[in-house]
Amino acid sequence: MNNLVFIGMSVIVILYMIISIRKNKLSVTNSFVWIIFCLVLLLLSIWPKSLDGLAKFLGIEYPPALFLTIAVVILFIMNFAYSKRIEELQKKVIDLAQELSILKSNGNGGKK
Repeated sequence: MNNLVFIGMSVIVILYMIISIRKNKLSVTNSFVWIIFCLVLLLLSIWPKSLDGLAKFLGIEYPPALFLTIAVVILFIMNFAYSKRIEELQKKVIDLAQELSILKSNGNGGKK
């Protein structure tokens, strides 16, 4: 029964991502990682013993610890990627603001 709940949750999140992409509320590149993560969760929901086997292969005695470790690492990577993107966008905003102020000071008023 628990597997069905997790399978349903994974499918719902994947469908929500696809609907958000189709309505242009979320870019494909931003949602790609989330969809992959949901697909992994879906596979783990369908075959829960696969996580046990992977944990045993890696020498981890408590399989949920492996899952949580993987999830935390993925979230750290995503956080770093988003921080980089925010920094790039902040630099672009500063450049655009400086360019606009130069155009306004030349008397163009920002018009060409």
